[in-house]
Amino acid sequence: MSATHGSLRSRSRLMGVSLALVFALAALFASSASAKVPVTSSYLSLGDSLAFGYSAELFNANFPTENPAEFEHGYASDYLLKHVPSLNGIQLQNNGCPGETTDSLIGNGPLGTALGAGEPSCGYHALGFPLHHEYGAGKSQLENALETIAIDAFTGKPVTTITLNIGANDELHAIAKCEAEVKAEYEAEGKSKYGATPETAVKGCIEFHVTALFEHILGNIGKTLFALRNGSLFGGINYTGKIVFVGGYDPYGSVFELGKELLVGSNGLASILNFHENKLVTDTGAEAAAEGHEPFGACFAPMQPTFNPGNKQEPIRLQAWTNMANTNITNGKADGPDIHPTPTGYDHMAKLMVAACG
Repeated sequence: MSATHGSLRSRSRLMGVSLALVFALAALFASSASAKVPVTSSYLSLGDSLAFGYSAELFNANFPTENPAEFEHGYASDYLLKHVPSLNGIQLQNNGCPGETTDSLIGNGPLGTALGAGEPSCGYHALGFPLHHEYGAGKSQLENALETIAIDAFTGKPVTTITLNIGANDELHAIAKCEAEVKAEYEAEGKSKYGATPETAVKGCIEFHVTALFEHILGNIGKTLFALRNGSLFGGINYTGKIVFVGGYDPYGSVFELGKELLVGSNGLASILNFHENKLVTDTGAEAAAEGHEPFGACFAPMQPTFNPGNKQEPIRLQAWTNMANTNITNGKADGPDIHPTPTGYDHMAKLMVAACG
């Protein structure tokens, strides 16, 4: 990852975000709110469809009236029930957005300009589907996260835990792009420059672009963590609490037969990305300096070694814990193959998060 913190500090001067109004409104609502268990702290969940608790089966069952309450079985809700400190007094604010990428999480507003990254935020919400935590059309998850951290601190219920998963949709977009490119090559010329068969050509295309893809994902994760830890540069406050980065599993691994990945080489590529994500979020001192970023002080929760153990358990787990083998039809639409976890899979994710990070 290239050095960013110096340039980000200078570019952040371009951004003048005032939170005075939202502070005043938050104080008003806090003074009038009542609850059986007083809220004393907040857990903020950031990420894509996994944070949201999405599955195609649930989406199909509820279409077109997608009530977020039907997606409360995801890892964020499970982690809230399992992680320490206990549930009492903790509120979950789940910003998860299905389809979110590392760019759209940052957004293309003033924060995206300051960070030198970003694209339009949360396409799922732009299509009219509601989120667990509504934070306004056009506003990105990260922009709202900085507001939430500041407001919750101001109103006496500070954010003490942030979880973040992101990057899988960047990968899915890259896979789809390679599949389309190889298909076009075979239709036009009967061959591909990436490999001798369509399957090996898709693999070759992914491998050809993977270095740039991973650098992009890691760069945006670093910018996101920088903004969270240095919120005062962007109109908020610095967040010094717990951050859990949720690593990815490989849904295209050996789903049906050990040693036969649905996407050849996918387990190896997932391992490489997880390795570098782990280093990025946990490196300290000289290691972080050598990578060109400040230490982020986050914890890494690995999913892949348990979801993709590389032994006879892998097909069993991927079939039980993901919807890749789901053959159901709901409201006339196929529920699978779907990369998203089943309720059992989401529960296992939460267990792994607690085991790794408390």
